[in-house]
Amino acid sequence: MSVQWLAVQSFQQNQDLLTAINKLSIHLRLQLERNEDAERAGEANKAREMLSSFFRELETLVNDTERGEEVPVLGANPRLRELARSFVRAKRNRRRFRSSLFRNGAGCFQQLLHSKTKEDRQALLESLEELRVLVEEHMHVDAERVLGEI
Repeated sequence: MSVQWLAVQSFQQNQDLLTAINKLSIHLRLQLERNEDAERAGEANKAREMLSSFFRELETLVNDTERGEEVPVLGANPRLRELARSFVRAKRNRRRFRSSLFRNGAGCFQQLLHSKTKEDRQALLESLEELRVLVEEHMHVDAERVLGEI
């Protein structure tokens, strides 16, 4: 697969990820403001499922990266592996990334996704905001690879 094709594929995956982040963020904000959001509840649940699936895959790559196991894995997307590296670097940047996602890791995120407490929903919202920043930065690299050749 060409580098450009991987960048296009990664860009699309990240766009879907941002859509899920945005849908769930809107739903959480409305819930925290005591506005029931029955209209978007289904979309929010689909977004939770998508994010949960994404983080199961990312968590494996993050754990490998943190242990220094950078061997190529058959079928693993190299751009997703690069996002895992960015995630690990972000965890180390305590000034910029302060949410529970970056303090406690991807495993904690799964717990926040399904929690019903107000505190956990607020922590999830903060984590989603910082995750959005990381994904947007990752997408920028993909866009440069795709559009840079035009």
